[in-house]
Amino acid sequence: MVSPTPPATCEQHLATLGQVLKTVWEQDTVDAQLAELVNYMPQLYPYELAWIGVYDPDDQSLTTKTAVVKSGKNFLWQKIQLQPDDAVQQVIERGAPAAVYDLQESHRAGEWKAIAKRLEIHDALVFPILRQEECLGILLLAAGRRGVSLKSGVQKKTLSILVTTLATILYRHQQDSIQQLEKRPSQSFFQLLSKLETIQELEPRLQAIVDATHRFVGPSRTRGYWFEPQERYFWHRVANGGHNRHAYATQAPAISQLSASGYQEFYQALSCGDVIVIGEGMYSHSEAVTEPLKQSFDKPSLIVAPILMQGDLLGFLVVEASQPRQWSLPEKRYLTAAAQVVSLGMPTSVLQEQVANLEANHQLSAGIAQSIHGDRDWQSVMALCGEQLIATLDIDGLLVLIPDLECGGFEVGYQHHGTQSKPIHGMWRSLHDIDWQLLARQAAPVCIENLDSDLKLRAWHPQFLRMGMQAAMACNLSPGQAPEGVLVVTDSSSRRWSQTEQDLLQSVGRQIGLVLHQWSLQRQAQQQSQMHDTMQWGLRNLQLTFDVAQLEQTATHHISQLLRLPLVALIVWENGQKEARLASTVVRDQQFTAKDNPPILVESDAIINWAIQTDGVIQIEFEDLPDVTRQWLRCPPHAQLLVVALRTSPEHTLNGAIVLADQDDRRFSDQQMSMLAVLVHQLAWCRRHLLLTKRLRDHKSQLTELNWYKHHHMDDIRRQVRDSRRQLTNLKQLPDVGEQPYFHAVESRLAGMEKELLRLTSRERWAMASDPRKVALVGLLNRLMKRVQTQVQKKQLWTQVHCDSNLALQGEMQKIEFILYELISAACRRSPARGRVDIWSRPLEQQWIELSITDDGDVDEAIINALTQGHRQDHLADSPLDRPPGLNLAICQSLMIRLGGEFILEKLDDNRIRSSVMFPMHRLNTIGG
Repeated sequence: MVSPTPPATCEQHLATLGQVLKTVWEQDTVDAQLAELVNYMPQLYPYELAWIGVYDPDDQSLTTKTAVVKSGKNFLWQKIQLQPDDAVQQVIERGAPAAVYDLQESHRAGEWKAIAKRLEIHDALVFPILRQEECLGILLLAAGRRGVSLKSGVQKKTLSILVTTLATILYRHQQDSIQQLEKRPSQSFFQLLSKLETIQELEPRLQAIVDATHRFVGPSRTRGYWFEPQERYFWHRVANGGHNRHAYATQAPAISQLSASGYQEFYQALSCGDVIVIGEGMYSHSEAVTEPLKQSFDKPSLIVAPILMQGDLLGFLVVEASQPRQWSLPEKRYLTAAAQVVSLGMPTSVLQEQVANLEANHQLSAGIAQSIHGDRDWQSVMALCGEQLIATLDIDGLLVLIPDLECGGFEVGYQHHGTQSKPIHGMWRSLHDIDWQLLARQAAPVCIENLDSDLKLRAWHPQFLRMGMQAAMACNLSPGQAPEGVLVVTDSSSRRWSQTEQDLLQSVGRQIGLVLHQWSLQRQAQQQSQMHDTMQWGLRNLQLTFDVAQLEQTATHHISQLLRLPLVALIVWENGQKEARLASTVVRDQQFTAKDNPPILVESDAIINWAIQTDGVIQIEFEDLPDVTRQWLRCPPHAQLLVVALRTSPEHTLNGAIVLADQDDRRFSDQQMSMLAVLVHQLAWCRRHLLLTKRLRDHKSQLTELNWYKHHHMDDIRRQVRDSRRQLTNLKQLPDVGEQPYFHAVESRLAGMEKELLRLTSRERWAMASDPRKVALVGLLNRLMKRVQTQVQKKQLWTQVHCDSNLALQGEMQKIEFILYELISAACRRSPARGRVDIWSRPLEQQWIELSITDDGDVDEAIINALTQGHRQDHLADSPLDRPPGLNLAICQSLMIRLGGEFILEKLDDNRIRSSVMFPMHRLNTIGG
């Protein structure tokens, strides 16, 4: 292995390299620069062949740029084709240098095998010449013997620098070649502008522009077409060589006319300012634009540039090629600039005419504005506007359409029709979303030149056709916002609306929008006043209704009338029930129905569940409902539904919802939604009030009947006791009977029972009366334990009374005894067999006493929570205190509070249940009666 000797020191090497690079950049030609680099490379690598080739990715080949053979032999290969498995091809793909050992024998050498044998070279180093990952060429250094390589790091880095320099040289050469091949339009265009300075008439100016364009682009022919806006067609006006009769006569005949309706896509593209390019393998637009052009002009390659003046289409320039051709960028730019020069160089007379039109339009707009501010009447203002606009724009009809936000669509607020236009009545359909957004966002009017080919404002086409119109222009009277009104002008024939006409309509539309806004505010104020009066009337009716069913019917009818709805249905359900029912239904359109057969299931119905889970108004489409809900609710396709829950306070249980349905194009205003919320809120509270009042009234009636029945029953028992005393008195008169102590005890007990029954039936017939007593605590506890002895023995309970002192208690002790008995009896009932019940007593702060009962039973947590909460948040909701055992405990708690004491039920940490009663030892509140 032999390596060349590098310079003595690194500093010397860098100095030499710097001098070489300086010499390279001082050269004037690429060949000289490459020669300087190749002459320096033997200091790094002893090559026999130094070869630089330029890479052609399309042809997959390398073209020889520089080849130096030390032996003096000629390098005969100008182009070298690459193969997929070629070593050089792999270097290009990987972008990294590689060494090839013995090119004469290597199977990866490709065409280089033959070259190596002729030039007697063996090993080679192959470097890709890269710039920003793009391969520009190859540097190949081949040695005349085997085993030559780069060993020094300095050699490798130096060679890398040289390859980078090669990339820069080749890239600059490539860019220079491209620039030399490109056409430079500036010089030709400046010559054209100089020539146009001396030409004033339009026709010779057009001829000069077309001829200059033809000379620069070099097509088969160049033509100019002019646009007739009223008839909407292009006519052939000028062609290259028009001043030369012989040249003009030898050209193929031109297309005399192009109808805008027949070439609608082409016409739309030109109106948008698009340059249309048709060339070899290149199309700037879709086939809908390009195919009709190719067929009409019968040419494979075309460029068409529009002539626009202030947004108005005046015509177009077209260059044609008889053979397939790739148009260059300078050619496209030149034609575009030439078309712009046509509009910029319009004759002074044409410009003066346009200025006069603008002044007339300004005077018209000012006159309309003055009439608007001087006359507040809508019809008279619009009559003046209509007459002046029809005369100025030469149109056949004018309309002002006002959106109906409630029912959807547009109503005709004003119309003025000429001799060719027919009046039209009734609602106009709602616009599609894309047209609505177009009107709302676009400041300029929406123009329709031909109904047959233009899809804008598609929903209004049937009305235009019934009016006999073919062209229309619509302007939003509140630009930049959702339309409060739309000003529409129409024409019975197809026409192009000029920019001047659009500006005039937009200016007049702003003035009309002001008076329309004032008129709309007056209408809204009147409607709001009417709706407010109607709502107040409805609220008063709701407040004056005292029957739930009548209230529900009144509310649904009122909502249906106020909002003009075809269906209003009120769904209600009771707490704990599985099925809901339709309490009231108002149907004004047979397409809408609601029935509760099959049953409406609360848990599975979508409307009920959405109402429970959502606050406010829910807006859905009929198609969003599941099949289960559609069984009881039927509406037309795409109908919209509003669902509002009957909500009162957050802690109240929801048990009703109202459903409103209408057609899909119905829109509800914010005011209507607010009134709906107020009415439903009032209905919910009124209905809850009536339901609660009815429940309390029914409960009071039941209790009164029960009290009446029990008192009559006690009267009968008192009579039986009195009769028993009489019988006992008669028995005492018999010999040997009256002296027995047993009879005296029975008589005394019967007398006490009769006295107690008399007190209950006389003093406490309709309310409890005060009955203060003084009772010993030990005696009270003994009586309580005797009364529950049967329960204790039945369950084999272990009971113990913990009482350390015999205190004297004074107050409503009879009622407290009943309360304590209820609590001890409840503890025994819930205790398991062989369980334990303890009764504890202890004084508190010398004035109070606490009696507690603890047991091993279990109590529902809901009962404990309800008693702890103290008051019920929703008296219409189901509660564990409505039935025993919670009802009994709730009565005990209520009585203790009225007596000035306290009752607590709780679960201890060891899972025992404790019932505690606290009350004063010497004085309790009395219950009057």
